[in-house]
Amino acid sequence: MTGVTRQVAETEGLTDVELAARLRMTLGRLSRRLRQHGPQTLTSSQASTLASVETLGPVRLGDLAAAEGVSAPTQSRLVASLEAQALLRRTPDVDDRRATLLEITPEGRRQLEQLRTERSAFLVERLGTLSPAQRAALVSALDVLEDLAET
Repeated sequence: MTGVTRQVAETEGLTDVELAARLRMTLGRLSRRLRQHGPQTLTSSQASTLASVETLGPVRLGDLAAAEGVSAPTQSRLVASLEAQALLRRTPDVDDRRATLLEITPEGRRQLEQLRTERSAFLVERLGTLSPAQRAALVSALDVLEDLAET
């Protein structure tokens, strides 16, 4: 029995609860493995904050906290640590002089790109160990995983 055939046979009899638990455990393990690769200068929360600021562009602290799903005080501590490393900076909000916006710095972009490059290299290495059938199964599963992530 090939790895793909064995996986299909193993999952056909799973309940939704069992499948959810297996998926959660597997994604958690993969996520931990990925976090081990790349610059160790950033925590996962700092990397997530930096990536959100990059994506959102200049953003207010409250809006960033909402996007990250954390409280404003927690986000404020994360931002302060990233500012101390010169990875984020505050700029005045031209539309509201009382407010400031957060922007990623060139060094922040460099570190984020390095993190992504090293984590992608780890995945490329692991993908190279897959058989053609496993790669095809992964490609098919990606559509489903992307749908799960969107809902």
